[in-house]
Amino acid sequence: MSTAVKIFLVVMLVMALGAAFFSMNTYATGENWKRRWDLDTKELKKELENSNQLLANESKGKVKAEVSLLSREALITDLQASIKQLEGAKTELAQEIDTLRQSIKRKEADFQGLTENFMAQSKSLELVRSRNAELTQITQVARAVAFNLNVKLSEVEDDLNNAQASLAQRGQEIDGLNKDLKKHLAIVSLLRERNPTVYNELVDQKASGAYLQAVVAAVNTSADGQQDLVMLTIGKEDKVEEGVEFIIYRGPKYITKVRTERVLDGMAAARVIRDSWNHEKLVIQQGDLATNHL
Repeated sequence: MSTAVKIFLVVMLVMALGAAFFSMNTYATGENWKRRWDLDTKELKKELENSNQLLANESKGKVKAEVSLLSREALITDLQASIKQLEGAKTELAQEIDTLRQSIKRKEADFQGLTENFMAQSKSLELVRSRNAELTQITQVARAVAFNLNVKLSEVEDDLNNAQASLAQRGQEIDGLNKDLKKHLAIVSLLRERNPTVYNELVDQKASGAYLQAVVAAVNTSADGQQDLVMLTIGKEDKVEEGVEFIIYRGPKYITKVRTERVLDGMAAARVIRDSWNHEKLVIQQGDLATNHL
């Protein structure tokens, strides 16, 4: 109980006693003061008992209120501590969220970079596959050419052995070459008459360079049924470069023109120039001749 409450109770008690004394004094001067004194004493006693009971109840209620107040203050303190902890946890969660957002942005940027890299790699892979398919096609043609060349080489070796064994046979071969030369000259004449533009391009030494001649070893046909690639029996050892144009002919008949794209040691892959085909619908055959100029 606080000091102020105690003082208040003492003051009240003194005032009550003073009032009682004043009443007793007043009543003592009247008639039947003894009877009045007894009755008033009893009433005062009863009032004092009631006041004491009320005071005790108030004190008890005050104590309960103080205990409740202390409990609530402790509860408030605990709640404030919990609030601080929750605020700290909230701050930590906000920091974690910011960190996660930054990590997500970095990962999105990395994913975008990986996507662009994947697209670039896919394009490069597609180009490589296309190039590999073309090289595979050229390789297959080259293998066929090599096989045919081996067969022809065997045949040439046999012919050479036969030619060396017989001088008379060599003379016949010389006569045959002379006939071929005359035929070649006839071809030149026919080509000059029928295709003067092609003839002028082929005989122009400044445009065509040194004289080159080869044989068609193999022919490739594309998926649309058009002849697009030929293998010629000429290569780097003959000082052939990429981009050299050859005319394909058979006897006196002009067929088409081709342009070298890949030159190997002993052979060259040449692509057909599509707008140079003949008007007689002749196609390229294995064994046809090719030359850069006549």
